[in-house]
Amino acid sequence: MLGAIIITRDMAPARLAGIDQMRLTLAHHADRVIIFGGVEGGDAPDHVPLAPPASELGAIATVLAHAGDEHAIVVAADLRHPSSELLRYMIHVRGGFDAVVPVGRNDVPQPLLALYHPRCAGRARGLLSAGESDPSELLRIATVRRVTDDEVAKFGDPAELLARGG
Repeated sequence: MLGAIIITRDMAPARLAGIDQMRLTLAHHADRVIIFGGVEGGDAPDHVPLAPPASELGAIATVLAHAGDEHAIVVAADLRHPSSELLRYMIHVRGGFDAVVPVGRNDVPQPLLALYHPRCAGRARGLLSAGESDPSELLRIATVRRVTDDEVAKFGDPAELLARGG
């Protein structure tokens, strides 16, 4: 399984320092961890640059092109509190779903803390070709296992676990 850290926004240097911790978190669940976008040194074996403009949906499509035959774990680099236990649970419940995504209060999904199967790659490219950049649109056309707010709460405060920002 591929673990992917996605960087599509300009991030403060202090937050970039947290990527090493995120890499360790993903390494518990993935055979390999790659950073997609947003860092210098694109020749490194653990880094894949993103074609501009680097949208979140475009990043997911790029991840899926590298995923092989298994689900990929996709995590935004600016996720404040990634939970190894929540990721383990999401992997456990993935079954045959195209995607596994946690939802917060008001049933809002967090598409950049999710598992995506490579089956979604063609759909993601189709959306990009149509001018779409929002990964939530991919969730609308995929078979999705939604990890409910109550399920997420077993691992901590959903508002904290699903929050993004520097």
